[in-house]
Amino acid sequence: MQLDVRTTLMIAAALALLVGLSLRYVQRDYPAALAPSIRQWMFGTLTLPIAWVLYGLRGEVSDLLAIVVANTVLTFALAHHVQALRRFCGYPHQRTLVYVPVTAMALCESFFVYVAPLPRVRDFIAAAILLAQMLMALAALADWSRLRRRSYRLTAAAFALCVLVLAARIVGVAFVPETNVSAAAGPIQTLMLGVAVFLPTVASFGFVLMCSDRLQRELEYRATIDSLTGISNRSTLGRLATKAIALAQRHGRPLALLMFDIDHFKQVNDAHGHEAGDEALRLFAATVQGELRGEDLFGRLGGEEFVAVLPESDLAAALASAERLRLEVERIVLASEGVAIPLRVSVGVAALRAGEDFVALLRRADLAMYAAKRAGRNCVHGPIDEPVEANVARPRGSESAIIW
Repeated sequence: MQLDVRTTLMIAAALALLVGLSLRYVQRDYPAALAPSIRQWMFGTLTLPIAWVLYGLRGEVSDLLAIVVANTVLTFALAHHVQALRRFCGYPHQRTLVYVPVTAMALCESFFVYVAPLPRVRDFIAAAILLAQMLMALAALADWSRLRRRSYRLTAAAFALCVLVLAARIVGVAFVPETNVSAAAGPIQTLMLGVAVFLPTVASFGFVLMCSDRLQRELEYRATIDSLTGISNRSTLGRLATKAIALAQRHGRPLALLMFDIDHFKQVNDAHGHEAGDEALRLFAATVQGELRGEDLFGRLGGEEFVAVLPESDLAAALASAERLRLEVERIVLASEGVAIPLRVSVGVAALRAGEDFVALLRRADLAMYAAKRAGRNCVHGPIDEPVEANVARPRGSESAIIW
């Protein structure tokens, strides 16, 4: 079956225009972080119809428009698709990826149309340029670690199909004798026309799904963290701590929990404003997070209360860690309007008991923390119902801040 080339190209132009306008309509519903890549993809898609219409008018308009300008515009549109994918996947914007292929296509088409009319050479080089662009698009997606997600696979499949068709075109031009691939209505031309019609639609659909997938993952991530400090929120901490405690109970491994409460935090807010209070919370969270091990869990319960879960830590190790963290908090420099604001923290420590769950462990650490408050604040307090160990770590150069 032979396709009517002009009709097919006009359909391709209409579809690309419809897809581009649809992207233009919905782009404001996506967050600003995705706006640059969406705009670039939309611009490339809205440019495609110009190329398809000029191809369809071949024989009725000059070769300058139907060949030189059409192929240059097509290269320009695809270059923006490549850049959109690269931006989306975190690569830096590189204008050379637009200028180089577009300039190469314009020079190739002009030279082999007007200076040295060699249609087969022209077709070969033009297809090679387009193939290089498709490979760059695939490289951007292949380097992205989330190809396991179907939206990425769909977009990559669209470009992979185009790679195969362009490779077939190159082989046909190079090795099939007496074949004018540009005009032949054979299998390769049919495939080229099919790609022209469906690639922009399928690839754009895949790209929109990629954006939606990114947005969904971002929302899921934000639902798991505390928006002010960037650490785990209460629900996420509870879920992760429950798993860690179950694992420790199953294998009989030690685990401890630290309960932090920033001393006199209300006074910081009242005297210096909520902006200073927010900065104090951020600095405290960043300081503690930076001192904890990779396997430790850290999250904000709410207000000025924080919790750290220390797997593979017995009571003595947890007390030593708590004291080290208390000293690090003392070193925090918080300035508001030229005034230095000291930060101090009271810490309650509890070690996991057999059969104990997260709620019970947290309750005992909370009691220990309030005992530290009653003992004068800015200190570490162990479980109030357990005896003191003789080998508890003491801070150097000062009286012990670990209280029983």
